[in-house]
Amino acid sequence: MVFNNMKRLIILRHAKSSWDYPELSDYERPLNSRGNKDAEMMSLKLSERLDHIDSAILSSSKRTELTYEYFKNKINFKCEFFTDELYHASSKKIISVIKETNSDINSLMVLGHNPGLTEIVNLLTNHYLYNLPTTGIIIIKFNITSWNKISEKGVLEWIKFPKDYKL
Repeated sequence: MVFNNMKRLIILRHAKSSWDYPELSDYERPLNSRGNKDAEMMSLKLSERLDHIDSAILSSSKRTELTYEYFKNKINFKCEFFTDELYHASSKKIISVIKETNSDINSLMVLGHNPGLTEIVNLLTNHYLYNLPTTGIIIIKFNITSWNKISEKGVLEWIKFPKDYKL
């Protein structure tokens, strides 16, 4: 498949969160030690593949914010948008947010939650994913000129999970 007009969607699920603070709401939960280690490792692996990403759209939860810190310390993001719309969003909602992205943006990271992110992979590729694990990264290429055409299937370019790098 030839990609003359290419858009690249980077899907990232937040790192493993902590349940050590029962007084915190789900929205406010921080990362646990494994989450911090995995975010450090996976941000390094993605930075070896991409040195910049045009834009990031992120759930505004604490765990997505903390996960993103690792990635923005290693990868140059031109802009970022935190939104409550992506907090536990359905795949339909995530796609509607992606479709609103300016067509000048060629690489877009979406950082959020399951099950919406797993459903996105299953809807937008020919790859079936049972579950996108925490800190899992999927890159999908689309031969489109505008994000509002995202409903067309893309090509799975890269799929990596923390367990891929652990002995």
